[in-house]
Formats: sequence, C-alpha cells, structure tokens
Amino acid sequence: MARKYQELLRRAAWIGEVKAVQSSWNAVKGVHGFIQQKFFEGEAPTLYRLKGNKYSHCYGAPKRGTKGPNMAPYIAGAVMTGLAVFFIVLPISFNRNYAASKQRYEAFARENAEIFERQFDRGQFSREGRPKL
Repeated sequence: MARKYQELLRRAAWIGEVKAVQSSWNAVKGVHGFIQQKFFEGEAPTLYRLKGNKYSHCYGAPKRGTKGPNMAPYIAGAVMTGLAVFFIVLPISFNRNYAASKQRYEAFARENAEIFERQFDRGQFSREGRPKL
C-alpha cells in the first residue's frame, strides 16, 4: 500500500512539474506576443509616424500595403544567438584547456630561458640595467 502511495506521489509531483513548465512557457509566449504586437504590428506613436504614403501616387513609390513574412523575430533570434555564442560559448571553449596550455607554456619558457634572456641582454631591458629591488 505504501509503495502505491509513493508512486502516486511521484506521478503527481511529475505532473506538477510538467504543469509548471507549461505555465511558464505560456507566460513566455504571452510576453513575446505582447511585445511582438506592441513593437512590430501595432501602430507607431504619432510623433514617430512617417508620412509613408505621401507619394504613393508617383511611379516607383514603395507599396506599403503588402504584408510579407515577418522576419523581425528571426533576425532578433539570430542576433541573440550570435551574441550568446560570442560571449558564452567561445570563452568557455577557449578556456577549457587553460591549465594544460599554461603548463606547456611554462615548460617551454623554462627550456628556452637562455634565448629569452639573450634578446634582452642590452639596453633598458637588460638584467644589469634594471634597478635592484
């Protein structure tokens, strides 16, 4: 009896999690729909309206009444994805082997210390020209 009760509780918790995910997804969709309607589909405020159809009677004037596919969400999504890749994915991928790269560089610097010292053996960067600390 206890096992059946525990199983029912587990299923109820799972259903609750699914409902929470669905409700949050619906909230995100609602906010997206509101922003989409407000910014891209709704009428612009009067101060920002252009007299777009002023010369519509002239040859070569753009046809403003035609509705094409709405590309704004896709462009915004592409820009946001690009920014996420640039600022999150690339630094993580470049920093993944930092410790190994640092060890390789330090070993290389120890092996070639004489060559590195020789290129600064005169002038302001020489060991003799530096003030003693």
